[in-house]
Amino acid sequence: MEMGEFLVCPKCNNKNFTIKREATYVYSYKFNSEEIKRVNERVDELPFLFDNREHTKAAEFIRCDNCGTKFPISLENCTGKINLTILQRAIRSDIIEEPEFFG
Repeated sequence: MEMGEFLVCPKCNNKNFTIKREATYVYSYKFNSEEIKRVNERVDELPFLFDNREHTKAAEFIRCDNCGTKFPISLENCTGKINLTILQRAIRSDIIEEPEFFG
């Protein structure tokens, strides 16, 4: 993003945004029920072993700091620079019936 270029919220004309990524994970732990009964007699904590963390869903968006409007984006192929043109079109596409993302 070059200096002097900026995004504008189409709902409130604000120029301040926050990029957010929400992710959901499912954690699984293994335990032996016989061992839990034996150990539970001596301590208050249950022994378990971390097994896996599964990523189930994610949502990336930019959010207007003033009105809270969210605009979906994808940061998956981000190279370290934000492509302002794509973000501007993503914001405008939220209020256009047939958005054009190419060209």
